[in-house]
Amino acid sequence: MREGTRTPESRTEQRLVWRRLRETLRPRPTGTQLIVGVLCLLLGLSIAAQVRQTDDSLEGASQQELVRLLDESGRHAADLEVTNSELDRTLETLRSGQADDAAARDAAQQRLETLEIVAGTIPAHGRGIVVSVADPTGGVRSSTLLGVLQELRNAGAEVVQIDDVRVVASSSITTAADGRLVVDGSVLAAPYTIRAVGDPEVMEPALRIPGGAADSVTGDGGTLAVAIEPDVQIDATVQLSEPEYSRVVK
Repeated sequence: MREGTRTPESRTEQRLVWRRLRETLRPRPTGTQLIVGVLCLLLGLSIAAQVRQTDDSLEGASQQELVRLLDESGRHAADLEVTNSELDRTLETLRSGQADDAAARDAAQQRLETLEIVAGTIPAHGRGIVVSVADPTGGVRSSTLLGVLQELRNAGAEVVQIDDVRVVASSSITTAADGRLVVDGSVLAAPYTIRAVGDPEVMEPALRIPGGAADSVTGDGGTLAVAIEPDVQIDATVQLSEPEYSRVVK
């Protein structure tokens, strides 16, 4: 027999060897492997069931659509946060501006009232004194009454009224032809009543300084009496005239 020639017996034996080799290499599942496989199958079925129970509104939506919806929701939430912050800043600005405006208006109103009181265009009241000057002989001179007013001013009187006439910086006291006293064109009648708003503890002693206002009234044949009042009412006012020559600088 030549080398390399196979008999039928050798070929049969070769096939048996290959068959045994394949059987040896073929995987043989064990009981443990079967249990693990069943568990994996059940887990997959459970996950599939949960996925099917998600929101119906998203059924059929593609992954691209879901990503787009998520991105839009994020941008919308961010826009709302920005808007909320802007509204908070606007509210704080309005509150601050209102407070500042209110404070400015209050300060301006108080300043205006002060100027109006000084100018005599509005009534006023406050602690002060009421001075009564009796003149039974008609001897009290205009200069004497002017000295009483000046003494009150020096003692801090803020608002003064003689009888029914409001006394301001431009007021004048003169003597009429018949000897009666005149304040800003209004004729006075004795006894003269002077109302002054200010510190009464300062004004009352100032009038009684020796050689001062009270002594001057006595020297003219009159008498001067002072009463301290907790609330002196000044109801007389003056009308301001338009300036003839002066103008506001702009």
